[in-house]
Amino acid sequence: MANKNYEPEVRFKKYNSSWEDRKLKDVSTYSNGGSFENDVQDNGQLELVTLKSVDMSGKLVNSGRFININTPTLPKGTLVMILSEQSPGLLGMTAQIPEDNKYVLNQRVAEIRPNNNVDSYFLSMTINKNQQYFGKRGAGTKVQNISKPNVENFSFSCPSIYEQSQIGKYFQNLDKLITLHQKKYDKLVFLKKAMLEKMFPKNGATVPEIRFKGFSNEWEEKCLGDNGNTFTGLSGKTKDDFGHGEGKFVTYMNVFSNPISNPIMTESVEIDNAQNSIQYGDVFFTTSSETPEEVGMSSVWLGKSENIYLNSFCFGYRMTIDIDPYFMAYLLRSSSVRNKIIFLAQGISRFNISKTKVMDITIAIPTMDEQVKVGKYFMKLDKSIALHQKELDKLKIIKKACLAKMFV
Repeated sequence: MANKNYEPEVRFKKYNSSWEDRKLKDVSTYSNGGSFENDVQDNGQLELVTLKSVDMSGKLVNSGRFININTPTLPKGTLVMILSEQSPGLLGMTAQIPEDNKYVLNQRVAEIRPNNNVDSYFLSMTINKNQQYFGKRGAGTKVQNISKPNVENFSFSCPSIYEQSQIGKYFQNLDKLITLHQKKYDKLVFLKKAMLEKMFPKNGATVPEIRFKGFSNEWEEKCLGDNGNTFTGLSGKTKDDFGHGEGKFVTYMNVFSNPISNPIMTESVEIDNAQNSIQYGDVFFTTSSETPEEVGMSSVWLGKSENIYLNSFCFGYRMTIDIDPYFMAYLLRSSSVRNKIIFLAQGISRFNISKTKVMDITIAIPTMDEQVKVGKYFMKLDKSIALHQKELDKLKIIKKACLAKMFV
């Protein structure tokens, strides 16, 4: 029965009727998946829809499991629902089957086949934005599971099929844009990773695998400790000294996450002339991490330097030779140098490095002209990655806001 003034905050023009309450069992047909453990292959004509086939955004992803037997497939537009939680928030999450004759439903995943009076994409969005309903009804000790009755009794509000279709198409287009920017972002991140390996000499080599035209000279090997000096971060401080004051300190996450330190990622501290102030071009190294692959991450400071200090969980390095700071930033994040630093990591539950041993590492350096070329290339690549990340974040915010305002 229609509810008076039961409508969302934002609607498409020409729609003004109140939305109506429905139960999932009234607008769809529920079916459980089957067991194909004895038929699973790494490749095949039919892909199994498993507990790993739906991600946190409600997108259908490759399960990596296939079969080559004669069995019923899922029709296009069918929703598949996770019945057993693999990650928090996934219980009850749905995704839409994009094409006919390709997907087969595995066990612990449900098929939700919408009736003619409900739009498949609209229904999927409605279910996925109400994950609290499914989370509260999960049962089990180690793994949460949801039952067929709880799925079928899920209540929601919906408008006419025409308005549902309009809403479904809107979110479908929004998801396509998100996927497009995600692919571009992932492609650039992969490219950067490959170039960090190929544009710097590997161990034992004096030239990189890929370099710009016009450069043919061998790179010169230098020991870090012979071409600069180390300094310590903040020391002798208590918790009461932080969070206020006219000074700033570079956070651990700033050093860890960025080849070029972000001046915004600093926090307040009282000015202390007894501490080591940082300078333009200083290199920072983290000294401890939970995994050896993350220890000794580096960052180069290219911001202002007045009354700014380094945090106590890092140490600084100030070069005494002329090296392009952008080149240095990416050189220290290259595969060859990172492997040397990871080799120095020591520990069991937590890994640490000694700044003395880091200073014994050798780095290969080309002419200044080539340094500048390489530095600018990676700086431009990072800007493109940041641009797509920003657009991706913007689209996700829009989607979240629309989910809140376009549904009852």
